Amino acid sequence: MKKLESLAQEGRINEEASVKDKQSIIIQKPIEEVWERLTNINKWSNWNSQVSHESADDISENGQFTWVLNGNTLQSKITLLRKPVAFSFVSRTNLLQMATVFKLEEISNNETAVEMEGSMEGLKTIFVYKHRKTHKSFLKWLEDLQKS
Repeated sequence: MKKLESLAQEGRINEEASVKDKQSIIIQKPIEEVWERLTNINKWSNWNSQVSHESADDISENGQFTWVLNGNTLQSKITLLRKPVAFSFVSRTNLLQMATVFKLEEISNNETAVEMEGSMEGLKTIFVYKHRKTHKSFLKWLEDLQKS
């Protein structure tokens, strides 16, 4: 997990992980609004259809939070929080470790590019979290963010 934390602190994923994906989207909202929605972890379930519960006491670098993604409870740690352009965290659950990195870029006053990148490793990548499932999950996450 230390390797993932180190990479995520730099806004990177594990390129050698068994499952990885990168998706991007343009959102017709100011970068500050997208940033606020993305980093307000305690309200993810209000807009993200894949998240059913979240609990974060400290939204800062090294802050920890628990959340439920598609029925799986994850323990996570924020590794990068560089407002309003970079946000990353590492997560673990039974037999799975992952790094998730978001990068935001202001295109205009009311247009923001969002890139989501992640890597997963562990036994669950063999049976549960294949690339196709991860790809669909990332697309859904960004679509939900866009609609929120």
